[in-house]
Amino acid sequence: MMELVKVQEANGLSAFLEKHKVSRHPIIGGVLSGLQIGMAYVDNHDNPKMLVVYAVHEMIYFIGEIGGHDFEKWFQAELLPMARSYREEDINIETYPRKDEAEMKNIFQRIPIKQGTRVAFDFSKEKYVSSNKKFNLPKAYKVAFIDRDILLKDHDDLLTAEILKFWHSIDLFLESGLGVVAYYKDKVIGACLSVYQHNGIKEIGINTYDTAHRGKGIASAMANLFIEECLKRGDTPNWTTELFRKDSIAIARKLGFVNERNYDSYYFLLEEV
Repeated sequence: MMELVKVQEANGLSAFLEKHKVSRHPIIGGVLSGLQIGMAYVDNHDNPKMLVVYAVHEMIYFIGEIGGHDFEKWFQAELLPMARSYREEDINIETYPRKDEAEMKNIFQRIPIKQGTRVAFDFSKEKYVSSNKKFNLPKAYKVAFIDRDILLKDHDDLLTAEILKFWHSIDLFLESGLGVVAYYKDKVIGACLSVYQHNGIKEIGINTYDTAHRGKGIASAMANLFIEECLKRGDTPNWTTELFRKDSIAIARKLGFVNERNYDSYYFLLEEV
């Protein structure tokens, strides 16, 4: 039913992506450009009506007229083994145009799909600059940009493992990506990365690994340094998250992200399929 879109063929999908208002989507674009790890499938490359983009460790995007009597069978045979090979635990799905829960359950009659809610923002440089505060970290904490020297000193390879969840190589990340690391003394405790990016828009992925260090402003300090560098490079930061991640939403609000809006997404656990 579908053929794999080769990365070098992705330019032929420009009109289709424009039609569905995802031509500037940093994650979809990152996959289609071959910059980050993922793959895409289309029903007909010359006249596409249906595009599926799998951004590894992030999201599966359904774009266009998704469905058909054998779509779920194809999805289970083609995408789920791939997701398991990447050790995914759950599958998250967004749709363009938006589909309601009844439509998704009609597409997935065997897979126990559930509805969730995600939150998107727009970035306002003006609001960021006007509200920008220096984050005073507690003693023994610090943040720094990720470079090759920092990666060499990361003896547990926490940062390397995190980067390679999304990027094809460390060299490619250091050349094109952006990352900030947080330390407690000399221990890596968090990272803020451009997990996906396209055309100067960087999707932020942020994590404080050890819960003992949360609630101390570490994530805010990492994100602030990340955004400062984005602006110096002429890039735009992008922030999306789940509705239940209240801390993530609060950080976004105080760092210049505006026009907050909720939208439906879908998910299921791989172990349930």
